[in-house]
Amino acid sequence: MNTVVLGMQWGDEGKGKAIDYLAGSFDVVTRFQGGHNAGHTVYYQGQKVVLHVLPSGIFYPDCLAVIANGVVVQPLQLVEEIQNARSLGLSMQNLILGENAPLILPFHQQLDVVFEDSRYQRIGTTRRGIGPAYEDVVGRRALFVKDLLQEKAFRSKIAILADYYRRLFKAHGHPVDDIDQAIDQYLQAGIFLKPYIANAAHLLRRAYVEKKNILFEGAQGTLLDINLGTYPFVTSSNTTIAGVFSGTGLSPKAVDKVIGISKAYTTRVGEGPFPTELKDECGSMLRERGNEYGSTTGRPRRVGWLDLVALKYAVQVNGVDSLFITKLDVLDESAEIQVATSYESADGRGDDFFSHADALSRVRPVYQVLPGWRKNLGAIRRLGDLPRQVRSYLSFIENFTGVGVSHVSLGGEREQTIEIDR
Repeated sequence: MNTVVLGMQWGDEGKGKAIDYLAGSFDVVTRFQGGHNAGHTVYYQGQKVVLHVLPSGIFYPDCLAVIANGVVVQPLQLVEEIQNARSLGLSMQNLILGENAPLILPFHQQLDVVFEDSRYQRIGTTRRGIGPAYEDVVGRRALFVKDLLQEKAFRSKIAILADYYRRLFKAHGHPVDDIDQAIDQYLQAGIFLKPYIANAAHLLRRAYVEKKNILFEGAQGTLLDINLGTYPFVTSSNTTIAGVFSGTGLSPKAVDKVIGISKAYTTRVGEGPFPTELKDECGSMLRERGNEYGSTTGRPRRVGWLDLVALKYAVQVNGVDSLFITKLDVLDESAEIQVATSYESADGRGDDFFSHADALSRVRPVYQVLPGWRKNLGAIRRLGDLPRQVRSYLSFIENFTGVGVSHVSLGGEREQTIEIDR
């Protein structure tokens, strides 16, 4: 059964752990959008591993791990990530890098910094060049992974782009960094990556025709989608179900099931409205218990109660079939748990989610208070052994969103997951 795994919040929902838990039963795992601004945390042989671009399928040698064409690739970073994976004893022979994946070029990271510093309102970008790389795709001037394999053509194409960027940086009062050394490094990276480079779209179509089980791995979260998220505080790609098809080249018929990943509470990194944000001791406690610091940037995450209005919106946008609730154990010490069930604004009270930031920033959450359980859940392995208050909390989420909870994560390890039969 071909399955999509998507984040339901502002990213950092624990998709890495969820995908790693699921990946063992799939023939193919493919990442379809985003870049190395994402960070999926997985525990492998007792060791914490942060994946930025590599699909979680790399931990399963019989599973094809595909970086699809919708992903923007910084080749030097990818080389480093592959080398780190090899140091863990992974062969990496199951990795496929899409030849038509756009490159993050030396200009892009510099431009990301310039743009962020010149905005009237900071977005909170990771400054890794993701947005400018996608801008080049839309502007029809991008270079692609396959260009790294043709040195003469690559040097010619990037020289033309360099002239364009010199004029752009000059307009912003910034010089362009010297790129000669970077070009040589990129070409060396191309030599390293050559064994992995292939026509990812063709391989994925063939896997689908041959009825292989495919797991589609999303990065970031629904509320960061460029079209459907809290604009302008969003990422530069489609983090929702739409990104699966444009990123892989497969049709909607290729998807059998959609699993939405949500924390038992809510977090956000960077700027933008966050209706349920906690700025008190409770928020600090959840941040420390949940180790809420960015796996890519190290930035402390903003923390708040679960926003069911936003979660229901994400469920509906993506056609979610079931929810995978993560970090439920972080709430173990809370005597009471609040969940937002509607918003109040100047126009009254309602349960509609406002995706654009200016509208969302003007709402106030309306909470329903649920009892906590004050018990350590980490060692529990069966649904029936969960305290009654936990099961009531999960049922409340199910009833509000209209979809069932299929998995519950009670810690970082694979075995700290309860799969619920439906």
